[in-house]
Amino acid sequence: MQRPSGELSAATRHPYPAGLRSRLCRGLVCALIALGVGCSHVPVPKVPKVSLPKLPSLGKDENARDLSATPRDLLAAKLANPRQNPDSPGITVGKLIEVADRALACDCANVRFAKAWHKTADGYRLTTHSEVWRPLEFVCHENAGERQCYLREVDRGPQTATLGQRFVSGSEFIQSMYDNGVQCARKTPCQ
Repeated sequence: MQRPSGELSAATRHPYPAGLRSRLCRGLVCALIALGVGCSHVPVPKVPKVSLPKLPSLGKDENARDLSATPRDLLAAKLANPRQNPDSPGITVGKLIEVADRALACDCANVRFAKAWHKTADGYRLTTHSEVWRPLEFVCHENAGERQCYLREVDRGPQTATLGQRFVSGSEFIQSMYDNGVQCARKTPCQ
C-alpha cells in the first residue's frame, strides 16, 4: 500500500496527540509567565549601608594642602650661596631639605625638618621642627628658565652662647646640613 506523498509515517509523527500538545504548550507558556510574575514578587535582600571615611578633597582647598612639602618650583632650584668647601657638590633646595631631614633624624627627631613653607614677596620662608634653627629665608630669582635661590643668614636662636655665634651664613648652614645629613655622626641607636 502506497502512502500519499504528503503523509508522514507513524514513526516520524509527533508522539503526542494534537490536543495534548496544545495543552502542554499552553501550560508551559503559563508556567513561564507565572514564574516571571512570581519572581518579580520575591523580596530583594537589603544591603546594609556602609559609611566610608571622609576622604580629603582633591580641589585647591588650602586646609588640605601639606605645608611641610617643598614647593614644586623649589625642588630643582639651585642654591646660589658660595660653597664653604670647594669639594662639596652644587645643591638644590630640594636636596638641602632632604639632607636636613637626615641630619634631624640623626638627632633622633621623629619629624621632618620642614614644618611649613610660606610664599614671601621675593621667595619663600621655611619654618622648621628643629629646636636649633629659626625660620630660613630663601630669596629666589628665575634667570633664563633656571630658578636660583639664595639662603639668607640663619638665626640659631637665643640659646647660643654668644651673639657672634648666634647667626650663621647661608653657606655655613648648607655645609653643616650637607656634612651632617650625608654621614650621621650618631653611632648609638635612638631610644
